[in-house]
Amino acid sequence: MLKINNDNFLNESQIREQASSIFTTKGAPGTSEKYSHIPTNQIIQDMEKLGWGVVDAKQVRARKGEGYQKHLVVFRNPDVVINGADGDTVFPQILLTNSSDGKNAFTFTAGLFRMVCENGLVISTQEFENMKIRHYGYDFETIKGAVNELVEQIPDYMKQVDDMKEQKLEREQMLEFARQAAMLRMTKVNEEAIDKVVDVEDLLSADRKEDEGNGLWEVFNRLQEKVVNGKFNYALGKKERKARPVKGFKSQVKLNQDLWELASSYLPETAAV
Repeated sequence: MLKINNDNFLNESQIREQASSIFTTKGAPGTSEKYSHIPTNQIIQDMEKLGWGVVDAKQVRARKGEGYQKHLVVFRNPDVVINGADGDTVFPQILLTNSSDGKNAFTFTAGLFRMVCENGLVISTQEFENMKIRHYGYDFETIKGAVNELVEQIPDYMKQVDDMKEQKLEREQMLEFARQAAMLRMTKVNEEAIDKVVDVEDLLSADRKEDEGNGLWEVFNRLQEKVVNGKFNYALGKKERKARPVKGFKSQVKLNQDLWELASSYLPETAAV
């Protein structure tokens, strides 16, 4: 999961153990002559110069092209932190995806890491677009500009968090939110049947005191944790089963973004980013 259990940056050997493709130094066989491979390790070194260290790294399983597959690196800067008045500490994060097969630009996505539950949230808004840098030339100033642009937008994201904390949901809104969140996992179940498959009341229950209440932020966080981590049961037919955690970082990021967008839809239009 996109979950960090310590406050330390990963060193090179730890990163290599988790995602060896990060250290691939050339493009995959068959890439275009115009393709100029940008090693992810070089980006990591440049990010370190800007104060951002690696706190997580993953790669997809490769049936072929081992060493060239898509991978994810999560960065955090200890000097960029938001200490909420309610004691809810949030670290902005930068998620980088890259590959060496010539099929993907390397992409930056904004995220948030919530200390109280050690969960990573991936931001998705209508106006925010992932920043992509193509493999056709790269320098330190390019990455510096992309990172600075993301950092400049952090106050807007945090304002949205504050708006979520202030927004209260009616009981029926909470139930509807839970149904829609469940359907993001149970994609073959329609809205009319979801209550028979998943106990939405249980999805809304809080596992910790900090997530109690009917605030949109609290409801969102407890739904996010349960839906992504598989902390719920579902019934298809007569047999009840326990959901599994979402596997694979691409699926995790996509589900997190969809949940963020769903939560944002419960904000007044003037508050949403």
